[in-house]
Amino acid sequence: MRADIPAEMIFIVAILLTVVSLIMYGLIIKRLLVLIKSKGIWIFPVLAGVLLVCLALVHVYRMLLYFPLLGTAGPSDLFDLIVGSLVLSRIESLMLLGAGICALIGGVSYYAASSR
Repeated sequence: MRADIPAEMIFIVAILLTVVSLIMYGLIIKRLLVLIKSKGIWIFPVLAGVLLVCLALVHVYRMLLYFPLLGTAGPSDLFDLIVGSLVLSRIESLMLLGAGICALIGGVSYYAASSR
């Protein structure tokens, strides 16, 4: 089994662009919080960006380690490799969910604080 390199590169570039936009979003909120005299909300989008960077690292690790091994694995090793790949896939999904929740918490918190 081989990874589709162009598709993986597009995925990593998309994740990195999302990370940059989340960090910029957090920094903009940080500057706007001065106007409403609130603190700490800006950390949520930045935390979402950090989670996405971790997701990208886990994804690259899974693509570099498990996919080549799945292509050459014998019948006795195949089940363990599939389970290991699925565990890493579950971790990726949880990181993506966490990043989305963190970004949502940051946006909702800022909206609530600025609406008062």
